[in-house]
Amino acid sequence: MPLFSVSLFCYCLIVFLCARPLVATELDLRQPSSVRNALVPGFDKEGRLAWELRATEVAPRPDELYETVQPYLKFFDKSGVRMEAKSSSGLFHLRNGFAHGDDFLSVQGIGFSARGKSWKWSQNSDVGIHRMIFRENGKVSFATDLGKYLAVRRPGSTMGCPEEPTVPASGKSFTVAEADSIEFLAASETSHHFFLEGNVSVESEELVLTSQRMKVEFEKERNSSSDAIGRISRISASGKVKLSQEGRTSFCDSLGMDVLKGEVLLEGKPARVEDEEWGAAIGNRIVLEKGKRRARVLSDEAGVRPRLVLPPIPDLDFEQKGKRP
Repeated sequence: MPLFSVSLFCYCLIVFLCARPLVATELDLRQPSSVRNALVPGFDKEGRLAWELRATEVAPRPDELYETVQPYLKFFDKSGVRMEAKSSSGLFHLRNGFAHGDDFLSVQGIGFSARGKSWKWSQNSDVGIHRMIFRENGKVSFATDLGKYLAVRRPGSTMGCPEEPTVPASGKSFTVAEADSIEFLAASETSHHFFLEGNVSVESEELVLTSQRMKVEFEKERNSSSDAIGRISRISASGKVKLSQEGRTSFCDSLGMDVLKGEVLLEGKPARVEDEEWGAAIGNRIVLEKGKRRARVLSDEAGVRPRLVLPPIPDLDFEQKGKRP
C-alpha cells in the first residue's frame, strides 16, 4: 500500500479511536482493516480545507480506493460550507478527491438542492470545482424563479426535490429542473453552471420549458455577503425546444433566455410563436420580451421573410339577407 494511503488510513484510525472505543463486531472480524465513524479531510492546492468526509464505516480497497457506508460530504470555500451531500454508499479516491456511487445521492446547497442516481463527484476539473454528475433520475430545485414571465404551471406538478426541503421560510417560488443526466459545478466564486441532457424540463410559477439539452447559469454579485449561488442569469436550450407561457406557446430549434434582461431569443428553421389573442408569428429569429405580449420577428441574412398568421376575421354582418354590397 502506498505511503500516502497508509498515512491517510492511520489518520482515520486515530480519529475513530479518539471518538469512541473499538467495538469488535462480526463485520470488523471479517474486515479487520475497516474503520467505523471515520472523519477524513481534503485540502486544496493552497492547503485550505476543501471538503470533509464522514462515514459510519470506511474500508480500503485496491488502487487507493476506499469503500464507505453512509458517506456524508461537506464542501467548503472561502466563505465556509458551500454544500453538503449524502448517500448510502460510495467508493472514494481520497487522495485525488474523487468518488462515485450507484445509489441515490442527495445534495443540499444554499439556494438549491439536487438528487440523482449513478453519481460522480470530483473536487477539481478542467472547468471548475465541486463537479457533480447524476447519470440517472436527476432532479434539481432552485430557490429562485425565472422572472415575471406569466407561464403556465402544469396541473398536479410538485415543486422541489423528493425528501429535500422544498419551501424556504421566505416563501420564495421554486424553479425545478429534471433530465436524464444532470451535471453542475462551481465555475468561479460567483458563477455556477448546471448542464442538463435528455428529456429536459424546467418549470417555475411563470413558465414551462422543455428541450433535449440545456445550460442554466447562476451569477451572484462579487461583493455579496450571501453564501447562496445567486440567481439564474441565463438559460440556453437546444433540441425540440418548447416554451409554454400563459396564453402563448413557442417552438424553436434553440433558445437563449437572458433572465436578468427579460428577453428570449428563439431561433429555428423556422421558429414559431402561437398566441391565443393575436395568432402566430413565424420566422428564423424571434424575440420575446418580459412583461409584453408582443413577439418581434427579426430578418436574417438568408432573406427569409417573417410571417404573421392572424386569427380568422369574425363575421361583421356586412351582408344583408340575399344581397351583397
